[in-house]
Amino acid sequence: MRSFLSILFLMLLSTDGFSLPDYKVTLKAEQVPLKQVLADIEKQTGLYFMYSTSQFKGTEKVSIHVTEAKLEEVLHTLLDARGMKWELKDKAIVLRTADKKNDAAGDHISLLTGIVTNEEGVALPGASVLVKGSKSGTVTDANGNFQIRNVSDGATLLIRYTGYETTEIKVSGQRAFAVKLKASVNGLDETVVVAYGTTTQRSNTGAITVVRGEQIQSLPNRSFDKSLQGLVPGLLVTNGTGQPGGGVSNFVLRGITTGTDAFFGSTVRNPLIVIDGIPVTQDHFQLAISALVTPISNPLSQLNPTDIESITVLKDAAAIALYGSKASNGVILITTKTGQKGKTMFSFRHQTDISSKLKNNAEMVSTDEYLELLYEAYRNTNPTLWTDAAIKKDLLSKFPYRISGNDTSFYPSPNWLEELYVSNAITTSNDISMSGGTDKTKFYVNAEYTKQNGIVKKTGFDRKSIRINFESNPVDFLKIGLNTSLSHTKQDYANPLESFVSASLSDIMSPLNPIRLDDGTYIFNYQWGLPRSSSIFSANPVAAAEHNINRNVSFRGLTKFYGDINFLKYFTLASSIGFDFMLAETKEKIDPRFLSTRRALGGSIQEADIRRTTVINTNTLRYNRTFKNVHSVNAFFGHEAQILEQKKLGGSAQGNAATLPYYDEISSPGYPTNSATGLTTRQTLLSQFGQVNYAYAGKYMLSASLRRDASSVFGSKERWGTYWSVGSGWILSEENFLKQHDKIISSLKLRGSIGVAGSSAPIGNSTRYDLLELRSYQGQVALTPVSFGSQLSGGNPNIKWEKTFTWDAGLEAKLFSGRINLTFDIYNKKTSNLIYKMNLPLTTGNLSLLNNIGDLRNSGTEIAISADLIRRKHLTWNLRADWSSNQNKLIKADVPLTTLTGGLLSNEEGRSFNSFYLKEWAGVNSEDGKPQWIDSTGKTTGNYNQAISSFVGKPSPDAFGSVINTISYMGFSISAHLYYQYGFKLYDWAFSQTYLNDGEYPYIHQVRESLDRWQKPGDKAANPVRKLNNTDGGTRASTRYLFDGDYIRLKNIVISYNFPKRVLEKISLNSLKVFIQGNNLALWSKFPGVDPDNASVGGTVGFSYPNQKSYAFGLNASF
Repeated sequence: MRSFLSILFLMLLSTDGFSLPDYKVTLKAEQVPLKQVLADIEKQTGLYFMYSTSQFKGTEKVSIHVTEAKLEEVLHTLLDARGMKWELKDKAIVLRTADKKNDAAGDHISLLTGIVTNEEGVALPGASVLVKGSKSGTVTDANGNFQIRNVSDGATLLIRYTGYETTEIKVSGQRAFAVKLKASVNGLDETVVVAYGTTTQRSNTGAITVVRGEQIQSLPNRSFDKSLQGLVPGLLVTNGTGQPGGGVSNFVLRGITTGTDAFFGSTVRNPLIVIDGIPVTQDHFQLAISALVTPISNPLSQLNPTDIESITVLKDAAAIALYGSKASNGVILITTKTGQKGKTMFSFRHQTDISSKLKNNAEMVSTDEYLELLYEAYRNTNPTLWTDAAIKKDLLSKFPYRISGNDTSFYPSPNWLEELYVSNAITTSNDISMSGGTDKTKFYVNAEYTKQNGIVKKTGFDRKSIRINFESNPVDFLKIGLNTSLSHTKQDYANPLESFVSASLSDIMSPLNPIRLDDGTYIFNYQWGLPRSSSIFSANPVAAAEHNINRNVSFRGLTKFYGDINFLKYFTLASSIGFDFMLAETKEKIDPRFLSTRRALGGSIQEADIRRTTVINTNTLRYNRTFKNVHSVNAFFGHEAQILEQKKLGGSAQGNAATLPYYDEISSPGYPTNSATGLTTRQTLLSQFGQVNYAYAGKYMLSASLRRDASSVFGSKERWGTYWSVGSGWILSEENFLKQHDKIISSLKLRGSIGVAGSSAPIGNSTRYDLLELRSYQGQVALTPVSFGSQLSGGNPNIKWEKTFTWDAGLEAKLFSGRINLTFDIYNKKTSNLIYKMNLPLTTGNLSLLNNIGDLRNSGTEIAISADLIRRKHLTWNLRADWSSNQNKLIKADVPLTTLTGGLLSNEEGRSFNSFYLKEWAGVNSEDGKPQWIDSTGKTTGNYNQAISSFVGKPSPDAFGSVINTISYMGFSISAHLYYQYGFKLYDWAFSQTYLNDGEYPYIHQVRESLDRWQKPGDKAANPVRKLNNTDGGTRASTRYLFDGDYIRLKNIVISYNFPKRVLEKISLNSLKVFIQGNNLALWSKFPGVDPDNASVGGTVGFSYPNQKSYAFGLNASF
């Protein structure tokens, strides 16, 4: 992990070692071996001794009694009289004889030199270089260089560095070495970030996955959440939209454990995200203005992915229980970069992406075929009335735009895609950083600017950000620090709720509609001779992109102050306070020349200002001690308080008929109709938590956690929730019965856990209350339930926390000296008190109610394997593959099932939660061409209302995974990433309403499948008879538009080159890497739409901003 950090942003540090006077020791030894005294010094200081056993035996007995004595004075006392000298190299005290004479038998090489780097050529400071079979050795300096004396020819050097594979090199007469270490993601001694601290893979008892920062930083996504797809077993990621700076990805970690419906958005099912200890919001800001909900840009896009050092995904109870009521869906911990001790270094990173629209699998009919379908729809509606002459006259009235001088020909087909989409949208991103430190202080500073042009004209995303991470140890027992980031973003977007500006609508515009008049001016509306309110598909999307404004501007500050005090040798008191401040402004202005139902009064403007502030204070007391070198205890207790305040204020104005640019404020006199709305909320969370970790002999681990949460969103009877976990681990490879097989089994660990986590999403401040508002009806004022959009929701003061009981069993293995790494997990999760928005009878006065409706179970398996198929000096080939499955069932319903049905989805005990519940399509009646469905007797019926609905599939996949191949030769590397999902269904709303609508919307463009339609009795056709404004019901919800969503995607191919050290020295660089890559290069799927990854959380695909294919090139340099 540190390797890529050095390339991108970290500067490795100077050769200054720790100053001996900074260390003090207390020793009470009476006639004990000197080696034992040195071992006691190692425990107290964290330093370690290196020496040649031929020069220093350490067996002579010594006596020493000192209290808080300076280490330098102690070493003089112990070693001077024995003719020994010492030298401090980082954390190692290297002992040698005063005369430095060669004293070992055999041939010696007086001085060996070398450099230790990672596979990308970045120096690794502090790597240990030992002579195998002795304690002779040294450590590398800040530039990765080392020197070691008196090494016998034929000896073996051991080179170790945390997080990397140990490498052995045999000395065969050479004097200089260039050592490249391979990263060891699953190494037992690798440090990993966990809840409220760090641990090692050895000590960890939970199921976690670590993603290194460099794995996501070259990807084209401007938000890290969109880059995690395929990198974490068990984490299902769908991107939903390709809009620059667009919505948060939909995360599902080990199955759905929160039962809310889509009204509340998908983010309530997402894992908790914690950045440097601060839980951050993922919600879209929303403000209802004039019956519209305005989405603000993805809050996670305000974090620069370049600043990320690691992402740790916590999955099971042992890993997540310390986050209690916020952790039922899992936890994602993001750790940003820090400086390292040494000289100040600078890094620069540049990346340019060129993006384009993915190809639509739906092929459209030609203009001639389109006219053929139109003529046929007219004739089938009324063959007597619609003669060819009458049809042509009517079409000319509905499509009045013709070629100049030609009154009988329709306008030729314009290239809508070329006009609305940008074939080569450019994105540039630049970062420059500096980092470094001393014994007392470390720092990291990074500044970034990203400008992304969307593939749809007039859309884009800009981000400016700066991060400062600072840490200091002013005295031995005190550590203080600051992590802060400031970001400013601007997003120009295509509003998905105003359909005529939706990017995808260019696909369905009639080929008879021109984009501009002969004089080059835009045609704003295509009304087809209909009233202005008859269709939302009547506006010119190219003109809308040019003349309308849809913009979000936001500012975010994320800051954490922290301090640690060490006292009484084994205790640490830590305190931190974090602030997450976000200020956002959105503006939507619709030109009055566009006509639709929502804009019946002419032009309009909407504005909203949203302010959100989170303050969190965390205090912990930690105890860490090892008894008799075999019993290790690490325990801590914590208290946390969190406050979330949110204020929204907005307004709208309508009725302006002018197109002047200065009519862009709500208060402008041109708007006769104005309205305003606002909302202020406050939530608090109080928590107490603790954990005890015990390890015996470094191979038997046990952990226990407990947390209590109290939330202001619950009623007084249900305010407190209790969460807990127990985890265990066993390093089998360190047992004697397996040590003899260490050439095959390098390490083998078993772990298991049980516990309970919780969730309060989507409960808000008002959930427990019936909300009423004053309304006027026939001159009388009355209190009525408050309306949110089209939904009326009652209060529930008795609603409870969701609780998820989880057990997990896992295995982690490294085989054949780490050439094969295997991780295997099985899990079972039972969620009780599932929160769901259930339907209510109209007699209650409310349409719905948030309630605890039953129990849900998720069970699954995760397998991940990484194998070095080739591991040679200059050539490596690594294959990484993972596969995850999850089965989801509603195992108990405490309310009538009829209350759990809505839209296309429904629920039934024993079935997957929120499964598709549709009428079964039975094809076309060959005699009259009308649509058919299956009724309750199993027979076909032409009456939609007589057809019976049944469970026909689910929107969540049976399994998903990735295959990643990486081949490296010398400084070159090429990797390819395949991602797949299978075993799920998607409902294509775009097909039912537009592409394949049987003439219900007769003037919209059609797909080629429309040509397979009924035309005469006896026809065996796929689609019903076409009619103008068809009311036969063929487009109503049924399995006709339900498709398999299975797909395989070539996510990316990356080719890179790291320049060798000899070249870098000539140009005064520490590292230089150049790369090119392609993203979303290929998609294999039977799904007829553009991209199954554009699906919503409910499994529907409509007119969302499409994902894109891109090519990128860039460089990373440090100096």
